[in-house]
Amino acid sequence: MMADTSSTVLRLVFGTEVEGKTASMEFNNPKATVTQAQIEALMNLIITKNVVNTKNGALTSIVDGGIVTRTFTDLIPDE
Repeated sequence: MMADTSSTVLRLVFGTEVEGKTASMEFNNPKATVTQAQIEALMNLIITKNVVNTKNGALTSIVDGGIVTRTFTDLIPDE
């Protein structure tokens, strides 16, 4: 029997110290009611506290943020 499963993540994309390079983070199961203001506040907090370092340096700016929903359709059933 084929079954679909889906997952939802909050995806945050930041600019880094290297021009043109970005870094992203994903958080599982975000609240369905999350707002643009909440996402921007979270991203600004992460940037301001400077607690994340990437291969392209510190996070410096907000590039994008939003909800991503993925659906997986199982075409090969478990035996």
